[in-house]
Amino acid sequence: MKSLKYMYKKVDGYVPHDDATLRKYIGPTLGASFQKYDHLEMNDPKAQELFNTFKEYYAIDGWQQYQVYDGIVEMMKELKAGNKEVFVATSKPEIFAKKIIDQIGLKPYIRHVFGASEDEKTRTLKEDVIAYGIEKTSVDLNSDNLVMVGDRSSDIVGAHKNNLKAIGVTYGFGTQDELSKAHSEWIVNTPQDIAKLAMEK
Repeated sequence: MKSLKYMYKKVDGYVPHDDATLRKYIGPTLGASFQKYDHLEMNDPKAQELFNTFKEYYAIDGWQQYQVYDGIVEMMKELKAGNKEVFVATSKPEIFAKKIIDQIGLKPYIRHVFGASEDEKTRTLKEDVIAYGIEKTSVDLNSDNLVMVGDRSSDIVGAHKNNLKAIGVTYGFGTQDELSKAHSEWIVNTPQDIAKLAMEK
């Protein structure tokens, strides 16, 4: 949020969106949000200016301003104890995603981190990131032994585009209604609910 506010304040000609709109940026790639809320394609010079300005703040301070939701560490420990492997597929640029995972102490529980390309010109949608992750990992992943967990409709759509089922979570930035409309196979309210579902598979 701070990176977005910095970006809109610094780039001439743009009035910052309100907080409710900016919260909707969290989940999809910046390129997808620029297209939806600013009517800019990522190859537009103005979109590139916005993106580069966002990175000015995010690369120094923004990537360090994360907190882990209550119950996540316990869920990760339970999954690891149950021999479940965890992969991250995020719309954040991969270089930052890996630093964030390390900084918040979750690296021991995660097999691989897959993210958007640094320039957001490739892997611009969540389905692209998921497909990239499936392609890059040596683990045998298919719709029978892999499920996507996410808090936004883009996570659910991305899973379905890759023939995966999805668990929608309500403790993030999305809503029950958003996840339901995206046709999540499951919708849960706590990290422990995720672990419980995983152990049933």
